[in-house]
Amino acid sequence: MPRSKKRKNHHDYRPPANAVKSKKNKSAVLVGVIFFGLIGIGIAFFAFGAAPLWLLAGAVLGGIGGYFFGRQIDRSFAKK
Repeated sequence: MPRSKKRKNHHDYRPPANAVKSKKNKSAVLVGVIFFGLIGIGIAFFAFGAAPLWLLAGAVLGGIGGYFFGRQIDRSFAKK
């Protein structure tokens, strides 16, 4: 059955020009840094006690490890 040329196409959706596009940062780096930092603090606490220097060192080393782990996760999911 022929369509009317005056009829508006229902499937032609265009968002308004002033619409704000949400840019979600789907990165595993931040989650990895926080998680591994907490793990590093826990390991330092059980190994050296409540000494602030060792807790800070454990958090920094854990954060560095978490950064590289999160970066690797991002790379592996980007290859999909």
